[in-house]
Amino acid sequence: MNKSERNTFISSNLKTQKGVNLGNFIFHLQESKVDLKPFNQILIDKLKASQYPYDINILTNLLVNNKENKSEIEHNLKTKIKIWDTGNWSEKFWYLIQEYNLNIEKPGYYSIGNDSLKKYDVSAFLKAKIETDELGKEPMLMINWNITSYEEGKLIETLDKLNIKQIDYTSKNQAVSLYGKSGIDGFLKVTTY
Repeated sequence: MNKSERNTFISSNLKTQKGVNLGNFIFHLQESKVDLKPFNQILIDKLKASQYPYDINILTNLLVNNKENKSEIEHNLKTKIKIWDTGNWSEKFWYLIQEYNLNIEKPGYYSIGNDSLKKYDVSAFLKAKIETDELGKEPMLMINWNITSYEEGKLIETLDKLNIKQIDYTSKNQAVSLYGKSGIDGFLKVTTY
């Protein structure tokens, strides 16, 4: 395969592969010491189109070493924060953001320590989600994969007792279609340390 054919092959695969296939393809290119600079725009376009934390993470880690990509990476991380600031991905991304001094504003309802771990202000989180009508005052609650009951009006008190690693949620609109009447105020999924 000549250089032109090889570049066409690489371009085509970078454009079409997703998830683990994209990760494996990039890994093999790096192992083969292929210079990926000529494919920079394809990688940026791929980052813009990415809808999953895995792809965003792979592409961001690949592009972040080139300082010319910094503003594009920052823009994409800002616009896709709801995609990557969830579950186990959150910690990985905040570590990357701190390591490369990327300018990404975090939501006001948690702080990030030097170890990239979150510390939630539960009251501020709930207030923000209630104000935007994403959650009601008494959402369903799941803690570490267990549906948990709490006394009416005592959600904040219940959550304040926990060492919370991550809070994910399903909005009221989605929760009703998934859980029926029980989901009328939304659904909170809490993971603890």
